[in-house]
Amino acid sequence: MPGDGAERLILLVEDRKASAAALELVVSDIDATSVRTFSNGAAAWSFLESGDGEKICAVITDLEMPLIGGLELIRRIRSSAVHAGTPVIVVSGTTDVNAPQRALEAGANAFFPKPWSPGKLRATLEQLLYESDADRQ
Repeated sequence: MPGDGAERLILLVEDRKASAAALELVVSDIDATSVRTFSNGAAAWSFLESGDGEKICAVITDLEMPLIGGLELIRRIRSSAVHAGTPVIVVSGTTDVNAPQRALEAGANAFFPKPWSPGKLRATLEQLLYESDADRQ
């Protein structure tokens, strides 16, 4: 939590390098946070299951990725005893008009279609982090 000397970790799960770099640029300078990026849901889930995964304070994920997609990743996060309360934001360029509803039903806290607004994404993330920190105290 901020102020206790512990750094919070934001997990970015995005298979397109340019999109991952843009997301990282927006969130990397949030106070007391660092960013870890994975190119697919399977790698992200493996990290979440590891001991290091306990440091995660938020997940930003795409939906359409190889191995494990974003919806399955969200479902796994929500069914995890350790990560069920972790804020999840979806940023996706899918053309599926039902994707936002499906993502929210799976447990996402917010959905941003590509192209997304950096300011709105950051404000939403900061609000979710603030709420999450308050819940932990």
